[in-house]
Amino acid sequence: MGGMQMQKAFGEHMSGNDAVPVAPIPATMYKGWSNAYHLSNNELKVVVVPEIGRIAHLGWADEPNLLRLNELLWGETGKTVETDDWINFGGDWIWPVAQPHWPLFQDGNWPPSRLLDGRKWSGRAWRTEDGTQHSLMTEDFDPPISVRVHRTLRLPQEGARLTVRQRLERLEPSDIPVTLWQLSQIADADYMFIPVDEDSRFPGGLKPLLFEMPGTNILHRCGTIAVYQAGLGGEHKVGSDSPRRWIAALRGDTLILQRTEPGDGEGPYPDGGCTVEAYANTNAGYVEIESLSVEGHPEPGTYMDNTLIITLYRLDPDIPRTPCALADWVREIVGEDVTR
Repeated sequence: MGGMQMQKAFGEHMSGNDAVPVAPIPATMYKGWSNAYHLSNNELKVVVVPEIGRIAHLGWADEPNLLRLNELLWGETGKTVETDDWINFGGDWIWPVAQPHWPLFQDGNWPPSRLLDGRKWSGRAWRTEDGTQHSLMTEDFDPPISVRVHRTLRLPQEGARLTVRQRLERLEPSDIPVTLWQLSQIADADYMFIPVDEDSRFPGGLKPLLFEMPGTNILHRCGTIAVYQAGLGGEHKVGSDSPRRWIAALRGDTLILQRTEPGDGEGPYPDGGCTVEAYANTNAGYVEIESLSVEGHPEPGTYMDNTLIITLYRLDPDIPRTPCALADWVREIVGEDVTR
């Protein structure tokens, strides 16, 4: 199974072969945060808020945010909220350690401590000569995690695709295994789509994580795609070990598709081999689509990286809003055989 490449660390992380920056993008206000970076083209709007280490807005241009962003926490930071519980801002973010390993540096595996979340990241944004917009967020996670995480966003002049290059560099020796665990909270989603494979190590292609497996009235098996119907009750989390490494959610008429491109290395994935995971909480009114990298123990001065590609699609109104009809539509989008 493909994994993340571990390589020698290099200088300041840009975005692969992108051109040299020609103009900075200034920070502006967003929902009470003063240090926000707005990226937009003819189809997408993206807002990055380093103060909470998140992509706070993702959506079609001039349309509402598809990400769930907690209104009670607008303008707040990890330093302004007085609580010992997790500060659930929402949005899209990354954790560098899979949940089963959290007891190695905190009391239990929930909630995440301030060592993991609620931290202020550094950030900036710029435009290259071809008009492409970029934003970089960076954070150093303290010992015993001891890693530096970079997320570099790239939004071209046209199109509904956002590319996020993610890198994790080990700073000091540590026994904590690390991964790039990316999470997107989608508000009021209708469905989640999860790839499942016949040769999976999990029965039926999915592994229940933390909670019981959803019933067949909620989780529908449509060939090589499992469709989770959100809003029908309960709290569930499942993982897939599919090497196809994509996951998607449908909100209204918009599909949010996330696909990861790993490096050339080999290695185990967290949670028993999960490449993607899906979480739903009916009472909270949101779902999470999550991607994971391989898990490893990089030496100081080496790093792991991958590329996350987020693409939005409009649902054709002629497609029936039934689980398996929608699964066929998603299967066509990702370029897989509809008959499988």
